[in-house]
Amino acid sequence: MSKENYHQLLSDVIENSLLHLYGQVASNDHFVPLAKRNTLLCKYLKPKLKQPEYKVIKGDIKRMVLAGQRKGGDLEAKLNELYTLSLDYQAKANDAQSLYDLLNILLHEHGFDSKMFDESVKAEPGVIYVLKEHLENCFEANGKQIAPVSMLIEHESVSSLVEIINSTKLFFATLKECNEKTKQAHIELHPIIIK
Repeated sequence: MSKENYHQLLSDVIENSLLHLYGQVASNDHFVPLAKRNTLLCKYLKPKLKQPEYKVIKGDIKRMVLAGQRKGGDLEAKLNELYTLSLDYQAKANDAQSLYDLLNILLHEHGFDSKMFDESVKAEPGVIYVLKEHLENCFEANGKQIAPVSMLIEHESVSSLVEIINSTKLFFATLKECNEKTKQAHIELHPIIIK
């Protein structure tokens, strides 16, 4: 798992934990003291220790639970602090690295190979092609994306690929053009703006 995916998974768990807590607090008629808040968060987090999708952040979740069980501990404050750090990391992540991470996810988790587009070679169905000149012109020297990156593919279900890309939260993908007859499509990747 890439560093980007690790941080995204950790961020999702932290965010969902806080949302769970605030939902529980909002549905309660009385003030919810710190000890009860810690208990609610620990009850939400503990089952995740046994779920395989959280294996890579199991140690982090254990530390969160221990912080919530510690006398005088304030798990809510710790999660808010971690969430802020996570947002800072995501804001500083290099866009060029995010493209590399995206292409790895598409290959290893969804079976979409990717190649540089070469006019002299026949395009293969199901392979994502990236234009070399786009890579050279869409990113600044520091890796910041300044223009949409084009991806070309011939595939039966292009809309599902766009959904997969958007679900990674690394880029915002749009379907620029699609030829229904030939199943050829042009997808653009836009940077995600974190406010």
